[in-house]
Amino acid sequence: MRPLEFRWAHAVNSQALLREVTEDVTRAHAQAFRVPNYVNAIEADIIWSERQQQPVMGHPPQTDGDLPLHSFLDEMLVLARKFEAQGYTPSEAQPSGFATPWIVKLDFKSMHAFQVAYPLLGEFVTAFPYKHGVFINADILPGPANTPDVHFEAHEFLEMATALGAKDVEKTSKLVLSVGWTTANATDEEIHRCYTKEMVDSMFTALQPFRATGMRVTFPLRATCFRQSWSVLRPLVDGIEHHGITLWWTKFELPTTDLEWIYKTLENDESLAGRTFYDILGFDKFMATRRLST
Repeated sequence: MRPLEFRWAHAVNSQALLREVTEDVTRAHAQAFRVPNYVNAIEADIIWSERQQQPVMGHPPQTDGDLPLHSFLDEMLVLARKFEAQGYTPSEAQPSGFATPWIVKLDFKSMHAFQVAYPLLGEFVTAFPYKHGVFINADILPGPANTPDVHFEAHEFLEMATALGAKDVEKTSKLVLSVGWTTANATDEEIHRCYTKEMVDSMFTALQPFRATGMRVTFPLRATCFRQSWSVLRPLVDGIEHHGITLWWTKFELPTTDLEWIYKTLENDESLAGRTFYDILGFDKFMATRRLST
């Protein structure tokens, strides 16, 4: 499948939100997935619960939640098997494609949560049935935020994430590294604050020791400032086939003019087409309108 064909459920961090996704996928499964617009990519955040002494789904400033990570991962496997039950066996994808019908993006909010979750992750990746379907995400470097503070040590996170499949080629091919920068999103100025060349250079430096792993990498980038930052961001994907982009934004819908620029920039250029995921509020509606008008 092309990244453009994935429909995202964002911040599925509670039992209630997970039930909604499960019901959506179950309805699609009942019709052999021959229905439009069902969720086939899920993004969820993981924090450490001091009260429960385990990783749970949640996003700071939350410190606790009603959905433990182990329960969430169990349900992700149940949903993955619904695709298997329909005989969904995608052929080996083209270089820019993804040989999975179901993406699970795990966005860790602290190194401690990641470290404690590590054994669970290993078991989950082993059991997951599809290639390129498990995204391990963290903001490992300072970005357009208000502080240089980061909740991860970049090298340690990358070393652990790549080691999840270091001794198992099959397992490695299931993983996608999703590594980004911290952001601030409270004011209009913060929301539109750009990425810089120094940030991009720091990411290349962090990834350099792990190039030999050959793992796919997607860079989660805030869509609100993508257009203004494109000139410095483009080197992340230029000429590097296993690098891609995930654009994210869910607070409000972006102007149609911005979405059209993003689409034309990333999908009309043959060297970039099929390498970007769009976890953007209203993007499905934009694409539906665009299809009707072309």
